[in-house]
Amino acid sequence: MNSSAASQSKIQVDMGRLRVGGILMGIGGALALGGAAVAGTALMAALRQRVQQMDVAPTDLARQHWSAVKHATSAGVDVWLKEQPNGQLQPSGRH
Repeated sequence: MNSSAASQSKIQVDMGRLRVGGILMGIGGALALGGAAVAGTALMAALRQRVQQMDVAPTDLARQHWSAVKHATSAGVDVWLKEQPNGQLQPSGRH
């Protein structure tokens, strides 16, 4: 080793400021977590109230929509099959 490499100064870190910064980040994270929890409970309460005010339960509404989707899909497939020659599906390579 030459003398110029040994004389280079190392990075000096102020450990006190580093600790204070870590503590402040921890406090900020705890405050953010607390704020998220308060906001989450408010949103859940509003959602629960909205569901209670609905005329139809969400599960029943989902069943109704799923039934409509099945019927529409079936009707679409029937029309598509009627337009195919001989009413059969064509392989994707042939047209």
